[in-house]
Amino acid sequence: MTNDKVYIIGEVGPNHNGSLETALLMVEKMAEAGVDCVKFQMTDPYKLYSDDSFKASYQQKNDKSKGAREMSLSYQLRPEAHITLCEKCKECGVDYICTAFDLDSLIYLDRHVEMPYYKIASGEIFSLDIIDYINKQNKPIILSTGMATYEEIGKSIFMLNKNFKKEITILHCISNYPAKYEEVNLLNMVELKNRFKCRVGFSDHTLGNECATAAVAMGAEIIEKHVTFDKNANGPDHKASIDIGELKVLVSSIRHIEASIGVSERIFSDAQREISKVARKSCVTSRNLQKGDVIMRDDICFKRPGTGFLPIEIDQLIGKRLLCDIDVDRVIKEDFLE
Repeated sequence: MTNDKVYIIGEVGPNHNGSLETALLMVEKMAEAGVDCVKFQMTDPYKLYSDDSFKASYQQKNDKSKGAREMSLSYQLRPEAHITLCEKCKECGVDYICTAFDLDSLIYLDRHVEMPYYKIASGEIFSLDIIDYINKQNKPIILSTGMATYEEIGKSIFMLNKNFKKEITILHCISNYPAKYEEVNLLNMVELKNRFKCRVGFSDHTLGNECATAAVAMGAEIIEKHVTFDKNANGPDHKASIDIGELKVLVSSIRHIEASIGVSERIFSDAQREISKVARKSCVTSRNLQKGDVIMRDDICFKRPGTGFLPIEIDQLIGKRLLCDIDVDRVIKEDFLE
């Protein structure tokens, strides 16, 4: 992550539907679209789900499997597949990161792949075994905060900083798939930055790109967006994802927005200075004037171009004697005056 470039994460999640071939192709296509990072998920469903687990409403609607564990099992890649995916990301010039939903998966990832960040999912901010492992490591953290109160976010950050202060980026996130525009509440992202003195970003679960691009204009340093090849495919996240074409548009929009944000100072390009000469007005003679004449107010009108005295500088002209003749309708120049 750099301070002058938004870090764009393309989230695959389970949208490979358990196919390494699909996952590898998604890395290629998302890298071509211009993302900075491709993110995956990893877990052992038997270590994540108890026998009492159940699916969220959106998962019941979008996935045909019976239970939460069965659903997760059908969308998992083998652990060694993540080594292959990490190498593919390197080959394509993007970062690989992966959210682990159980401690053993996290340890496996730490031992076998290179990840520049730990990504903690919204549902894992109180998973003590994962938090206790991460707080001993010297690696930046991306913390999603869907469903979490300010107090809960503060507790999680406190636990992560237990051994030493970490570099933490908080992602504002609405844990709904898809999230409705009226519940996105982007101003809360700004409050998170002010309250916790951290970098902030936005994990966008809306159907369009508008909220993600608005978040960039509001100071997001990370944008995370779920991506799929087929929004109609069976699986929990496809319908709340954007496709590759939409991803390309998103990346382009973000790059244009971050280029346009600029700085607080007023800065004028050479093109703007040229236009100012064309569009502004100068003090212009309203009649023929002769050498030795003293300029009076009635001798001056205001017309384009803006290459002479500005109208607000008229007092610098009145009472001045001319060194030369000036025809009517000409810009009065400084070297015309005594």
